Amino acid sequence: MEKQVLESPFTKKDFLELAYQVSDSLDMRHDYFGINNSSIVNIGSRDFIDYRPSIIFRDNFLQDNNITNINFDSLHFFQIQELVTNVNFDSIKIKKGDISVNLILPDTYEEYLQNLTKKKRHELNRKKRKFEEQINSFKLSESKDQSIFNIFISQHRDSKGEKGKFMTDDVESYFKNLLNMDGWKIYYTDTNKGVLSTAFCYENEHGCYLYNSSRNNEFNSINPGIVINDLIIQKLISKKMSFFDFLKGTERYKYDLGGNSVQLYDLMMSI
Repeated sequence: MEKQVLESPFTKKDFLELAYQVSDSLDMRHDYFGINNSSIVNIGSRDFIDYRPSIIFRDNFLQDNNITNINFDSLHFFQIQELVTNVNFDSIKIKKGDISVNLILPDTYEEYLQNLTKKKRHELNRKKRKFEEQINSFKLSESKDQSIFNIFISQHRDSKGEKGKFMTDDVESYFKNLLNMDGWKIYYTDTNKGVLSTAFCYENEHGCYLYNSSRNNEFNSINPGIVINDLIIQKLISKKMSFFDFLKGTERYKYDLGGNSVQLYDLMMSI
């Protein structure tokens, strides 16, 4: 899991530069962290960033900059251990924060299905049959094109509640810039009834990170969200990838597809 966290897009300079543009300003910003009111803090909102880079402070940096606190969120436990080992502190508070959900991929799709519980396997097959009964032809495609991006944005805005409100003009611009970066793509279900669902992902040679998604709500009854994730899982397994990271959030579908919880932590350290 350590490698998966550190090779995620959220630890890269270009991503953090972009994420900073949709977050609160800082008194001072370095490549991987910021300073606010004598406190070391993360760059970017936890609502946009699922994992954090590991940070080692050079000799005397904290003293030279009159740092009194380190306040980080969304840390994996190995990163907590690194900070505790490398920073001289007066007091520390660690609390459970967000939860991400991760799926380790087996060698074959058949093995993946067998790894699901009997109930989850039955439910997945039932939902897939229901989809296939109403959709004559479909396939998983991927794109960085403006036309597919527009569908992702439109479907997102048509969602109910907080999901629909989330996609402001500024956030749309953020996603557009993100899609232009290496590794980012939109998976989508290409069907005889149009694009029914999308998955905004980052992919490297080892696996895939599901950053955001959307669907045509007129087809919710046939589970287009489950279907696209199942198709992505099949594709990743065929490419011999090792994981499908659903990232933050404990939505039921992630567990129905075999994902497991990964606890993240918030750290408050007094220097």
